[in-house]
Amino acid sequence: MASAAPSSQPADALPPRDVAAYALCVGPVAILGLPFSVYLPPYISESGVIAVGLVGLMFSLSTLWDGVVDPLIGVGVDRSTARGTPHRAWMWRAALPLAALLVVLLAFGDTLPFLLLLPVLLLFYSAFSLYDVAYLSWGSGLARDPDTSSRLFGAREWAAKLYLVAAFATPAAAQALIPGLSLEGRIIAYASLVAIALPLALAATRRLPPAAPVPQAPIDWRREVALTLRFPPLLIVYGLQFFNSFAFGTLTALFVFYADAVLGLDGQSSLLLFATFVGGALTTPLWTMLARRAGKRRGMLAMVLFLASLMLAGLVIPPQGLGQALAFTALLGSGFVGLIFIYGLLTDLVPHDRARCGRDRSAFLFAITMLMQKIGVAAAIALSYALLDWGGFDPRNAAASAALIHSIFAVMPSLGWLTVAVLLLMLGRVMPHLPPPAPPPAPPLASAPASH
Repeated sequence: MASAAPSSQPADALPPRDVAAYALCVGPVAILGLPFSVYLPPYISESGVIAVGLVGLMFSLSTLWDGVVDPLIGVGVDRSTARGTPHRAWMWRAALPLAALLVVLLAFGDTLPFLLLLPVLLLFYSAFSLYDVAYLSWGSGLARDPDTSSRLFGAREWAAKLYLVAAFATPAAAQALIPGLSLEGRIIAYASLVAIALPLALAATRRLPPAAPVPQAPIDWRREVALTLRFPPLLIVYGLQFFNSFAFGTLTALFVFYADAVLGLDGQSSLLLFATFVGGALTTPLWTMLARRAGKRRGMLAMVLFLASLMLAGLVIPPQGLGQALAFTALLGSGFVGLIFIYGLLTDLVPHDRARCGRDRSAFLFAITMLMQKIGVAAAIALSYALLDWGGFDPRNAAASAALIHSIFAVMPSLGWLTVAVLLLMLGRVMPHLPPPAPPPAPPLASAPASH
């Protein structure tokens, strides 16, 4: 009898069907992430029920709330899963309020006053965070080796990009099929994807095995913060994250107004948004290659200088017509890859941080990076909408404020990216003085094989 062929995967590796099921679960958070922050603020502003400045403040507070509540939800999920509550249960518990609150925002978001709409947004982002944190924690528990981790999260990122393509392509297709479609109609077309993605995600959770809990020591937050503040390279990387997120937060907050008032292409705004994503997808391999060959710091420096130059050139000579606008937004989207460099720089600092602290703090360091991203976006939304309000912007007559919109859209991101460039030069000066890197922690002796 012929012997069975040896398996190419470890015995405990996740089968491909489970990897695919996990990837499907990313749909709701991918669709309700970046695209949501692009479409919803202009939709609420256009009604005039809430002043433009208050709209910016509302979304800034919601974004900050999302960043603050993430670690609290994470602690709660970790404790409950350790007591036997599966991640699946938390994702299902988040799904119903997430869907219900989305319907409320779409149906009444343009009619509710500030004091009623703000709590709805905070609850929406809390449900969003609960789903996302439980989902990511589940994946971390399923990935028991580097190969499985790469396959699992690689499939997740690939699926997220497909959902993002659909999230930007659906409103563009709706605009093409229905000439003169309103912003509300485009948002409804975009949000309808959630009615498909959410049931698929919940069904996929039935396919996944439970994750064994990984016990962790409680975090002394004050001590961790104090250790971080005493390590200048970390502070610089967090500054990179803040100002890069600030730049892109401005673009996403004002893009719909920019397409309408400056480019005169409100009917093609969804197509222009889609072009930014395509530009980013096509150039990501080029930026990755540059990071490998020239180094992450030099690669990011080239990227931010290119973006700042592009925005300032567009301020002097605005794109004319749909063709130039598509080329401009595609080039702009090519820079939507800052996290490639920032996460890479942070990863390079982890061994040096381990050497100075005597233990691995990578999870905490990455959590702070995500918080800085959300603070940067929140600051961008608040400041850009406050400037619009100060300049007398009327969302129902955006063309009257074209010069104001164009100036904010071009200058604020450029200042953010030029600040990033200065921080990168500072990082280059402190990097040679880092402590020697520490090796990664050894695996527990209990898991070592008895013989070789």
